[in-house]
Amino acid sequence: MKVGLPQMPWFGDSILELEFPDEWDVQVCSMMGDGKPPLSRERVLSKLRNPIGTKPLSRLAEGRKEAVIIFDDMTRPTKVYEIAPLVLEELRRGGIKEEHVRFICANGAHGTFNREDFAKKLGEEIVEGYPVFNHNPYSNLDYLGHTKHGTPVEVNAEVMACDLKLCIGCIVPHPQFGFGGGAKIILPGVSSVRTISFNHGDLGGWSAALDYRDMHPSCQLAYGRVNEENIMRRDAEEAARMVEVDMVVNVLVDLKRNSTDIFAGGVIEAQREGVKEAMTHYRAQLVQSPDIVISNAYSKASEATIAAWPAAVMKEGGTLVIVCNTPTGQISHYVHGRWGVRRVGGNLWLPPTRILDRVGKIIILSKYPEKQYWLEMAPPEKTIKLRTWEETLEELKNAYEGNPKVAVFPDATIQKPF
Repeated sequence: MKVGLPQMPWFGDSILELEFPDEWDVQVCSMMGDGKPPLSRERVLSKLRNPIGTKPLSRLAEGRKEAVIIFDDMTRPTKVYEIAPLVLEELRRGGIKEEHVRFICANGAHGTFNREDFAKKLGEEIVEGYPVFNHNPYSNLDYLGHTKHGTPVEVNAEVMACDLKLCIGCIVPHPQFGFGGGAKIILPGVSSVRTISFNHGDLGGWSAALDYRDMHPSCQLAYGRVNEENIMRRDAEEAARMVEVDMVVNVLVDLKRNSTDIFAGGVIEAQREGVKEAMTHYRAQLVQSPDIVISNAYSKASEATIAAWPAAVMKEGGTLVIVCNTPTGQISHYVHGRWGVRRVGGNLWLPPTRILDRVGKIIILSKYPEKQYWLEMAPPEKTIKLRTWEETLEELKNAYEGNPKVAVFPDATIQKPF
């Protein structure tokens, strides 16, 4: 049996062919929404002109002086270059001139991106024709007050200098917020490290302190399970209201990163409608107690640990193969990341997920191996790093006789178990 896995997001988006022995019981755990047709230009324009909970974009632009378009970064699968030109078209219809528009990357605590990244995300014409900036979570910030939960809200000053604020991103399952999209592009997207740390740590409980305290109940097993009841999201939505976001444009994506659904409108209202569809769209078809799990990190290949959740459905002591092919390697993270061998670094450093304790062996399959914290998911004695599927298959054959049960998840970074 042959199975093709998507790989190399933003670098050609090719297919990795996996061939299994005929006698093996191999099942592909796809997601419910895969196979929908991609969005058309007409459908995107229709949503911008008939948004949820707010005026059409061109009418929002009337009488405004300066516009900022906030877009999600390279760790997210959104093909912003398909949507941004139509947003600009509607801004022109509303009277906003090109010289009064700028783009800001909502990189939050993910470090910075370069011109090549921006061209892949936005398209060459936008990079050539409009100023595009990284968000700096350490400076160039305006303090807006505190949320009712106590979060100090510090937001990108360039965003706050504009009287029309638009956001483009995607709704996909998220391990901390339940789902992305909506207000998350503000907090953490264009917020300070202090704001992010309070929201993620003091409220959500996500840090190494998990050894000493539980995370907030609404954040436990949040991945595609919760949304509006999640305390981190409620806090972020309060921050987004303080920022006075005018419109958010959120898409759902398939297993090729194509946008299949779009929800435009109020930063809360549009996200709520999108999640109603996302609950089913991203649901994975599960296999009970497989011996081997092939878990592909594609849409968020630079955050490959997100693809570890299928370990929860496998047979205890089984083998987890995480596929993560991206030349960029794993993303830097100022809050959760590790910044050295001896010193942890990020003030909310996250140790490997406990779900991996039940795995017998982890194989990291990548053409771009690195000795890097984000891929140190388990003790060295349980981990093998291999470059090719042929090497991986040989390792699996040596460990399993007969017809082992195999579950293949085409993109576990966006598929959800619930």
